[in-house]
Order: sequence, then C-alpha cells, then structure tokens
Amino acid sequence: MGLGRWMVGAAAMVLAAGCNKGPAPLTDAERAALADSVSQVATDLFAGMAAPATAASVDKMLSYYVKGDALVHAEYGMIYPTYDSLVKVIRAMFRPGATVNMTLDQKRLTVLDRDVVVLTALLNATMKDSAGKATPVHEAWMAVFHRTPDGWKIAADHESVAPPAPPTPAKPKHRRH
Repeated sequence: MGLGRWMVGAAAMVLAAGCNKGPAPLTDAERAALADSVSQVATDLFAGMAAPATAASVDKMLSYYVKGDALVHAEYGMIYPTYDSLVKVIRAMFRPGATVNMTLDQKRLTVLDRDVVVLTALLNATMKDSAGKATPVHEAWMAVFHRTPDGWKIAADHESVAPPAPPTPAKPKHRRH
C-alpha cells in the first residue's frame, strides 16, 4: 500500500507540473507583431500632438498613460509618481494653441512578454507655444507599454537630454618676441 500511495502522489505531482507550464514562449512572429503594435501606438500618440493643443487633444494624449498610482514618469531630474502629477505637467506644457511636431528616430522595441513592451527612441521635435515661439527638443525617451483591457498604455517613461558639451578650451595667445 505504501508504494501505491507514493506512485499516486508522484503521478499527481507530474500532472500538476505539466498543467502549470504557463504560456508557450513567444515566437519571432509574435514578438514582431507585438513590437509593431506598440510602435503604431507611439506613432499615433505623437501624431496627435502636431495639431494646436485643445483641452480635448491634451486629454487624448493623456489617455495613452495608465491612470492612478500605477504610473511613474521621470524627466530632467524630476519624478512624477502618479498619473495626477503627470497631468499637471502636461497641462502646463500644452496650453491651448501649443503644437509639437515630433519624430521618433532610432526606435528600438524590446518585447518582454505578451503584455509588456519597452520602446526606446530619440525624440526630435519642435515645440511651438501659443504665441508661435519655437523651441527645438532633442531627447532620449524610454517608455514601458503595458497591455490593458483598453489597449497599450504607458506604465512608466523617462525623458532625458544629453549633457551639454564641455566648454572649448581657450586658445593660448601667441606672443611676438
């Protein structure tokens, strides 16, 4: 009897282990499809910023982020730990009439799993305020996209600019003798 119970227990463990394997690894085609999907979402996000800002267009841009405490945004030495803290910054930056024409260069998409994709790119943009004053923007951007019931949303992102170039050393003055 002891051997029979042991065999039944071992068979149950093998069966349980077989049932808990989880999803199959992603194929190259699945990884490519997930990367393409997130790339399109990022393209749509920035395309919507090219028109003059309105309250509705800012809300649309913010709709690409997860809500609540699940979001963290970092930029230029600051951390915005919640969706609400990011909303304040975005609304201040994109006042009515402001525009941003932006391209994503050197895009790299890293598929971590079926529900998480990291996009890294260089952002090249020209921001115009409502008075038409243009400011060039060149920064690195990394965003973690998470698949939600509402589609791909940014769960974390970070923007940074390159440090300033070191000053050029002064040329020595030549003396005539």
